[in-house]
Amino acid sequence: MTTKMLKNRIIASILAVMLLASCTETKSAFTKVTIESEVDSIMTAKWGNDFKHADYPQQWLDNVIAVEPNEAIQAAIDKASEAGGGIVFLKEGVHILDSTITLKSNVTILGEGRDKTIIQQGVKLDEAAFNVEAKPTITDVLIKDLTLKGTRSGKVNGILIRGRNENRHKRFMLQNIDVTDWSAQGVHIKRTNHIIMDNCNFQFNGSHGGLYHNCYFLYNKYILQSDLDMSFPLKGKGCKYTSCEFVLAQRCTIKDTKTNGIQADHEEAGYVFFHKYHISGCERVALWFPCEDYYDKFTYKEDPKYAPQKIILNRCEVVNNTWGAMWRAVNDSYVINSHFSNKKIDMGLLKCNVQMEKSIFEKGNKNYTDVKQWPEDVKILW
Repeated sequence: MTTKMLKNRIIASILAVMLLASCTETKSAFTKVTIESEVDSIMTAKWGNDFKHADYPQQWLDNVIAVEPNEAIQAAIDKASEAGGGIVFLKEGVHILDSTITLKSNVTILGEGRDKTIIQQGVKLDEAAFNVEAKPTITDVLIKDLTLKGTRSGKVNGILIRGRNENRHKRFMLQNIDVTDWSAQGVHIKRTNHIIMDNCNFQFNGSHGGLYHNCYFLYNKYILQSDLDMSFPLKGKGCKYTSCEFVLAQRCTIKDTKTNGIQADHEEAGYVFFHKYHISGCERVALWFPCEDYYDKFTYKEDPKYAPQKIILNRCEVVNNTWGAMWRAVNDSYVINSHFSNKKIDMGLLKCNVQMEKSIFEKGNKNYTDVKQWPEDVKILW
């Protein structure tokens, strides 16, 4: 090979790398979620300026590490993290995971599309596909344009993030991803603040493991969910919010659960806004808001401290469930412009202060002043 030919080849390689970086940088930048103006106006009317929105992650877009299906994802994440941040670009194909991937700060995990980049549970994988432990504290993570697919075997989570109250993880975003067929939970996030989920499907999770939900939040603040489908949990709930504050969920769907659709409970739960949420086909309760102590849940309590407060449902559709909403000790809350049509009760309210505005309840509501009036076929501690 002549010197000129070698020089041209080197230049071509450099240009190819620059083109990959440029294209990947453009694709990897997240798209901000549009919050409908009606949501802002109702929030202001009912809550003033009290609601606090989720913050977006920061990104490091000029460092791109491409990973082929037969190459190590963890090594690429480690390399990007050591450089201060970057993009781990998972090329099209099936990436088999036989060990858990540990997420790290300032790293974007990017696929070529949820129908093109598939991260598949391997036979040796246990606990979780993507994992974050309580220490060290992790910030600014984006997972975008891929599918995490389990095999319904073992007790394995799709995404598992565990923080600490005294030093929480912050700014996690999931955009344009599918998380399906994980035996434990699809997504389980604890003690983490500023979580954004946009245009995702969390479905067919929860065949083993004890909790079973498609999506489970525990002790989180500042959550934005938009255009999610959390239908068809195999044994549990579509989405559970325990001790969660400042939640906005718009245009989300939960269909066909064997238990409840949504559960919100425990202390610190409040400022929850559901906008255009569709819930149907739940064998138990579509919206289950009990007043239980998470750490002593088999002892009945009737204390607003353990129930979610300041709830707004706007333009929600809660239909074809056995029970629509069963709430206890929920106060300072509103149901606005919503439609309920369920098999037994649309809303059953025990010692609640919930105002109904421009809403339709085709089956009808019940207000209870004593727990002895609570329907016998609706268990206190579901």
